[in-house]
Amino acid sequence: MAYSKELTVRSQDGFILKGFFDYPSEKRDKYPVVIFAHQFGTTHMIWSEFAKELRKKGYATLLIDLRGHGLSVVQNGKENRIIFNENFSSLVDLISFFKKSGQKVNFSKIPEDIALWIDYIIENEKVDPERIILIGASLGATSIIPVVSMHDISAVVCISPGSPAVMGEENVKLSLSSFTGFSMFVSSLNDPLGSEKYSRLYMGMTNNGTLLVVSGKGHGVVLLKKVKGYILQFLQYTEKQVE
Repeated sequence: MAYSKELTVRSQDGFILKGFFDYPSEKRDKYPVVIFAHQFGTTHMIWSEFAKELRKKGYATLLIDLRGHGLSVVQNGKENRIIFNENFSSLVDLISFFKKSGQKVNFSKIPEDIALWIDYIIENEKVDPERIILIGASLGATSIIPVVSMHDISAVVCISPGSPAVMGEENVKLSLSSFTGFSMFVSSLNDPLGSEKYSRLYMGMTNNGTLLVVSGKGHGVVLLKKVKGYILQFLQYTEKQVE
């Protein structure tokens, strides 16, 4: 029977980071694992239903709260939370929250945080180190890209990724150009934050990439209803390549 375990790691700059690890009910010696990185202003909970589906297909899952979000808001003994109001009235407000929050909690450190999570689960859980998959949305999608140069990642799925400037343009370019695993970039055609442009940009930098652009103007996990089947097919394909 699957169970959930709350995990904790400490970032190099003092954030106490929280994550939630689940095994599938199927018994194995080692499991492929999917690590989920959520979008700005949300928590790990946005992935709950999709993670449940993946566990039914034999994947272990790790849902993390990014620094400054959810339960990951204590840094060096003090609260350090993002600046965000769910009732924002315009994209200008959202972008302002994002920029101020990025400076406040240092979004550029998120890839290092995710690398710490990988170190932890490889050491402490029954995870196959050759079958680590990263899935992110918006901020989470941009954040997982540099991780491919820090660990052996088999596949990444970036839903509505943002500007590479958030993580360092040269860092992102070098990471993708040297990545030998599989990557999938997903966005809506009329994404209000310009994700379609960034998805194409990242697609041009990578070696084994898949680009999926769907109609509409959805952003982040709202696209899952349209694209979930394609993502599952992509993961199935990458699994066959690893076997």
